[in-house]
Amino acid sequence: MVTVLFQATVEATGKTTTGIPVPQEIVTGLGAGKRPPVRVTLNGYTYRTPLGVMGGRTLISVSAAIRQAASVAAGDQLPVTIELDTDPR
Repeated sequence: MVTVLFQATVEATGKTTTGIPVPQEIVTGLGAGKRPPVRVTLNGYTYRTPLGVMGGRTLISVSAAIRQAASVAAGDQLPVTIELDTDPR
């Protein structure tokens, strides 16, 4: 299973939405297309989500519930771990 650790900033993507940009080389390295299912870990909190594409950029969605559970906010810079999620949904 492919696991990647990188530094990123949680960005405001709308009035109440946030996302984390994923560099294209990381998306390509996962080897599962443009919107692969992944497991994301932020501050020790892990959740499952597909990568999304918005405005030509690949993003990890970070909902309000996830921001609260992971104790993160827009503007925070933090280490992000993603791994390809091959478990059945």
